[in-house]
Amino acid sequence: MEIGERGLIERLRRVIGAPGRGTVVGIGDDAAVLEPAGELELFTCDAFVEGVHFRRDFASLADIGAKCMTANVSDIAAMGGFPTKATVALCVPPGMGAEDVEELYAGMLAVCRRCGAEIVGGDVVSSREGLVVSVALLGTVGRERVVTRARAAVGDSLLVTGRLGGAEAGLRAFLCGLPDDGPVVETKRRHLAPTARIAEAQAFIDVATPHAMIDVSDGLSSELWHLAEESAVGVAVSEARIPLAAAATEVARRLGCEPLELALGSGEEFELLVAIPAPETERTIEHVSAVTGTEVTRIGEVVPAARGCTLVRADGREEPLARLGYEHLVTTGDVGGKR
Repeated sequence: MEIGERGLIERLRRVIGAPGRGTVVGIGDDAAVLEPAGELELFTCDAFVEGVHFRRDFASLADIGAKCMTANVSDIAAMGGFPTKATVALCVPPGMGAEDVEELYAGMLAVCRRCGAEIVGGDVVSSREGLVVSVALLGTVGRERVVTRARAAVGDSLLVTGRLGGAEAGLRAFLCGLPDDGPVVETKRRHLAPTARIAEAQAFIDVATPHAMIDVSDGLSSELWHLAEESAVGVAVSEARIPLAAAATEVARRLGCEPLELALGSGEEFELLVAIPAPETERTIEHVSAVTGTEVTRIGEVVPAARGCTLVRADGREEPLARLGYEHLVTTGDVGGKR
């Protein structure tokens, strides 16, 4: 990249534009200068590594940038907040030019514009191997609206937004080279362009005061385990109630795998898993669906910790809930997508 670091930063400064409200000094200085709005602040960060979280042979740089930002926005949403300020650190591999970096930023900026956030700084360094993108994101949340994953109570209903399995189905369709048609294209798009559920999170909080909430980034079964462990409870989930994406079910048939496996293990769905007081279940489902247009399904309940995490089969048998989905620092044969 002949333009050099300073030249690239100047180009990105023009792409990003002038600082917005609450930003005194933005990109270009040693650090951003922010003026807090008086609410509680949320802070999250994620790193994305080529060959682990994404592959450039079937994802555009704009798709990659958008997905990296969406993952962080989803974390803020799951805590009940709104994203505000982001910094981005890039490790740029050989052969990647300034125009490529601008395309990556275009994807991130598109997500920022949709959710009211802005990029205020970061860093760019050279990489000897693949592309690495690290995003740190601030958000704000009212003190009375913070939701963690640690307060689920026995008897709570477990709700999930949307339909599951599409992101994993799309990844497998790419890796297996399935020919494009309606269902395959739909799942591939689901893998490449997920959406953070900001409005849905706010709708849950408006109507039900959730006891716990978590985004589905590592797979539904993994998130159920996370919620149970952090809240010191168990969960019982009904196989028949887990909402399967129709396109994912069709792609699973072609791949010779079980749709339920995709639904439980599909990472990067960025749907919300929510524990709410049982008496609020129907009213909450109706409200969130009406306000956002997003389907909401009751998939189970919170149970005493002694029962553990279980899957209730269609015939009534109860079995331990397998911990599917992606986990870093565990050796697997999978490369090319967070699984």
